[in-house]
Amino acid sequence: MARYNMNRILLLSEESSEIQLIERALRVDGHILRSEYDVAGCLAALDQWKPALFLADFSTGMSISSLTQLSAEMQIRDVLLMVLADERDLGILEAVPQLDDFVTKPLNDIEIRLRVSRLLAPTNGVVTSELLRRGGLEIDIDRYKVTLDGVILDLTYKEYELLRFLASNPGKAFSREALLNQVWGYDYFGGARTVDVHIRRIRAKIEQRQRFIETVRNIGYRFSENQ
Repeated sequence: MARYNMNRILLLSEESSEIQLIERALRVDGHILRSEYDVAGCLAALDQWKPALFLADFSTGMSISSLTQLSAEMQIRDVLLMVLADERDLGILEAVPQLDDFVTKPLNDIEIRLRVSRLLAPTNGVVTSELLRRGGLEIDIDRYKVTLDGVILDLTYKEYELLRFLASNPGKAFSREALLNQVWGYDYFGGARTVDVHIRRIRAKIEQRQRFIETVRNIGYRFSENQ
């Protein structure tokens, strides 16, 4: 996954208090924040300024269709996309599956720091090889690439990280909370749904002919050890 300037983060927001909170939080870790008030300004800044991460406030008059279009633009530019929204807007995760992360309001400076740092760096899942092979599934750690029977799969960053972590620990069951901590790196109220949505999207992409991820009743998920 290519990156531009790893310390540069672009924010779409109309709320001055929100901009100030995020700027203060990210400055602690050496990030530089640039804010824009509309999508057009953000798209221009993306090409000129080349940030690694784009934070988009869904409450800035944005619709699902405009967010979908924006997500496609981020994929073309290989820029990570995190959406800021109210908890009632969790449906965005299913409507726009390309999102790399989703932060609920009201914002917390510590959570913003943790989630941005986690998103811009590989997770700490244990990997014993640079190339994971599980049945017809192959995960290239160095190149952030996943193939199934030789066909490259289109996964978002978080889908990739979640799949990589599970595949690195075949047969071991993880609770949703444990997966949140390992992949997202924070405790998140209501986060179980976030994990379920990502698992459902991963399954839709990799399980046309065989089951890789098993549901463990009353616990969570595990990667099948029969691969």
